Amino acid sequence: MAVRTSKFRHIFGDRNVKSYNGVPISKNAHEQDFCSVNPKFVAVVAEQIGGGAFFVMKTDRIGGIDASSCKISKHNGAVYDIRWNPFNDNLIGSACDDGLIRLWNITDEKGVESNHSPVQTLKGHGKRVGGLMWHPSADNILASSSYDNTVKLWNAETAQQVSELSSFTNQITDMSFTADGSQIGTTCKDRKLRIFDSHTGEIVVEGLGHDNMKVSRLRMLKDGNILTAGFSSMSSRCLRLYDPRNLSTKLEELPIDSATGSLFPYYDPDLNLVYIAGKGDANIKFFELASGSVYYLNQYNSSDAQRGIGMMPKRGLDSNINEVARAYKLNVAKKLVNVIPLKVSRQSKSFAEDLYVDTAGYTPALTAEQFIAGENKLPITVPFLELQAANSTSKGFTASNSNGADPKEVEALKAEIAALKSAVSEKSATIEAKTSRIEELEAENKDLNEELDKVRGEIAELQKNGVDSD
Repeated sequence: MAVRTSKFRHIFGDRNVKSYNGVPISKNAHEQDFCSVNPKFVAVVAEQIGGGAFFVMKTDRIGGIDASSCKISKHNGAVYDIRWNPFNDNLIGSACDDGLIRLWNITDEKGVESNHSPVQTLKGHGKRVGGLMWHPSADNILASSSYDNTVKLWNAETAQQVSELSSFTNQITDMSFTADGSQIGTTCKDRKLRIFDSHTGEIVVEGLGHDNMKVSRLRMLKDGNILTAGFSSMSSRCLRLYDPRNLSTKLEELPIDSATGSLFPYYDPDLNLVYIAGKGDANIKFFELASGSVYYLNQYNSSDAQRGIGMMPKRGLDSNINEVARAYKLNVAKKLVNVIPLKVSRQSKSFAEDLYVDTAGYTPALTAEQFIAGENKLPITVPFLELQAANSTSKGFTASNSNGADPKEVEALKAEIAALKSAVSEKSATIEAKTSRIEELEAENKDLNEELDKVRGEIAELQKNGVDSD
């Protein structure tokens, strides 16, 4: 594996790592990393008999699970994925075996809200939901992949489905937005790479990916290319680069090793770095993307296998120690979450401007409504120090459809109500017409009765005068 001369050549991880201990990490075989991190919280999918759960722990309270942690267990099946909202550190989504997606508001002081219920529920998938991904620049737009072989985009506020991506013939293994969120790339066990228009759900381009049916994953790069991590036809693990304009030919293939665990790629678009963690591996490998190629840099080694890792967003890193990434490594056997700062060695103690370029902040570039209307924008970037100085206050989440009703069911009920109103209107008109006719008949009957009384009076008068009524 060729080594590149680079300022990132000597990224290293601390040996004496701090850890969250006593965390019952899920042993489910589902292919997700089971960990999601932001500057406030670490969330880990938990092992639980009956239903599913995940733990939320504070990033500034490393150690054992204590009163500051919370366990969210109101799921009807196993939890398969969890993802923090990139613009709201207090909002997390969970994907579940029961086919539902639940959104939870985690408060800074008390953890989950007191009623222990989700603030929103997204219904629409026919089978288990295996993966989640938030839009990189639009507020509250969430993508979900399911074993029903579809990817759905949702407006998380209203619980309404925005678009649907189909055409899959097997299990969807990964998905990734382009930088502006206009397209979504996917990998699938049918070995195909597909790129969809995120607004219409239509396929933009499709082609063969990795030769092996084992799990492959992808990241849409900011230069427009696609990075995939998977297996070759000989079952060795490798990285590949593709040009989306021609998926029939890969730009490059970089062999990694012959281990059997699937690969999790973590992409840093600011520095063009990729961190690769293999399921069951004890190391994390570092790569650099440059000039249309992938270059191996270095790796972090340990003695304990990892179930998966979570990566801290750039805004949560410590520039005082030249930290360019922070991995939260899941150790199932020891019930540990190891916190591993990944740093660049520098002699100078001054702020390293080249390591901390402008990065995505807390402000979305688009509202959900603007995205639904067809707009696309790159994320709003801010200077790193300005972002760190900003106060990360607790943000609420208001669901305009908080009962989580199925949008299709709502529309069907609206149509039924409209039909009933129309029927009532028709019946009212019929009743009004019949009422009018009854009034006419009653008036005629009154006239006839008056005429009959008059005739009877005349007959009585004649009989009185001795005249035969015949």
